[in-house]
Amino acid sequence: MHFFPAGWAWQAGFRWLRRLAKGERLPLPHPSMVTQFATLLSVLMAVVLAGCAVKDPTHPRFVVAEGRGIKITRAQVDAEVDRALTNFNLSRDKVPPPQLASLETNILNQMINRQVALAEARKSPMTNAVTQAKEQLERMKKNFPTPEAFQEQLAKAKTTEAEMLKEIEQKMEVDHLMRTRVEPSLSSPSDEEVKKFYGENPKLWQRNETVRAQHVLVKMEAGADAATKAEKKKAAEAALSRVNKGEPFEKVAQEVSDDPGSKARGGELPPFSKGQMTPKFEEVAFSTAPGKVSKVFETPFGFHFLKVKAKDAAKTLKLEEVKNEISAHLRRLKQGEATRLLLEDLRKEANVKILLPPPAAPAPVTAATPPVQAPPVPPSEPA
Repeated sequence: MHFFPAGWAWQAGFRWLRRLAKGERLPLPHPSMVTQFATLLSVLMAVVLAGCAVKDPTHPRFVVAEGRGIKITRAQVDAEVDRALTNFNLSRDKVPPPQLASLETNILNQMINRQVALAEARKSPMTNAVTQAKEQLERMKKNFPTPEAFQEQLAKAKTTEAEMLKEIEQKMEVDHLMRTRVEPSLSSPSDEEVKKFYGENPKLWQRNETVRAQHVLVKMEAGADAATKAEKKKAAEAALSRVNKGEPFEKVAQEVSDDPGSKARGGELPPFSKGQMTPKFEEVAFSTAPGKVSKVFETPFGFHFLKVKAKDAAKTLKLEEVKNEISAHLRRLKQGEATRLLLEDLRKEANVKILLPPPAAPAPVTAATPPVQAPPVPPSEPA
């Protein structure tokens, strides 16, 4: 077997390439020389690429987190952040920098957790994951009126059907890991734990007075002129007259009401307490006796009349009424803590390192700093 010294193979290899580039007709070099030259060239390229690692944290190829079997780039995080913002109809320019940095950190940690959990899950693969994922995707498609509507939703979410299928499959694998590694270790909350939680959180069991009612709305646009206002009020009073003459409230509501949320249910609203409706609607509802129908009244949404079906007095729920709810809540807390510890161990095993620079500290608040104001809350519309 021929063996050429590394230095000779390197020099000979480059001489052969230069002559070939000049157009000379050359015999093929000896295979041993080719192998050594290729090996040396690959080592050199690795060194060069390592020295050219992206240093700019905003560059798409910048590695923001890495570990054993894990490599997440800025481009991948940005794509996930954009998808999350799209789901809330937001864009980057609408989110203050501190909140955007916090969102990026949270999403990056979710991506790391997903990758370490997925790697662990695949050590004991879930059977039929692909088949089950396809079945779930098909069920999701059936929730859309047309295939085109489904594709539009995918485009809005900045994803594809193949990517969604992959995400569903991965989620199933991770869920399987949690079922097999976390849930068996959980114990049911004891009666003492349930009783303690009940006693330490008295406000959770207080229920305000609630009203169950149905209504009819004749909608009127804001700023309507006097003639339109009179016309809408007359229409509401005509509908009320039908109810007062004995027609079923449900029938009149289904035929007349402009409230899309309750019309199909005969005007019936979910139970509500004070502070959930516009002031005038609340005033009429709480002052009308059960079984009685109100007069026509006006709110910012138009003209209404309502019928109170029942009133439930304020009360404090007893332990027996909520013990199952408390037990389920405490079990979820235990499950969350066990999941956190498992992911923490998996991240340590993978030696995960986050390379993203910490976000800049917010500017100090001074007397000249304008106060942060919450956006105005629109009035609640009965729906």
